[in-house]
Amino acid sequence: MANLRLWSPMDQMLQELGNMSKFLEAPNVPVLFKGGEPKVDIMQTDNDVIIMADVPGVKKEDMHVTVTEDTITFQGEAKSSTETKKEDYFHSERFYGCYSRTLPLPVLVDSAQAKAKFEDGVLTVTIPKASKPEKGTSVHID
Repeated sequence: MANLRLWSPMDQMLQELGNMSKFLEAPNVPVLFKGGEPKVDIMQTDNDVIIMADVPGVKKEDMHVTVTEDTITFQGEAKSSTETKKEDYFHSERFYGCYSRTLPLPVLVDSAQAKAKFEDGVLTVTIPKASKPEKGTSVHID
């Protein structure tokens, strides 16, 4: 005899949420600015912490980076180069708008010595490691 199970709206909702999360992880979903946040890599060497952020379509002057002794904050705006009405679009995945993202750093850093460069849509911030906490510092992007 087959096992019978009562229908539960909660079980169905949880199954649908699982299906939605699979969709969001699918390769055809844009991930560069999913959720309005740039994708970031954080690495460390013996002396530095290196952060690389993908910020395609964002101009250097539209970005701002702030470093504290244990966090980095990216703020910026991706502006559309054309004015197009929503009804004129057939398909749209590109992100336009403001973003802000704060990430913890793996070690204490010397925020006053942070250096940033922007090349080919990638922002690279290099910060020397520090042994004592310091106040936050705004970083100039070359």
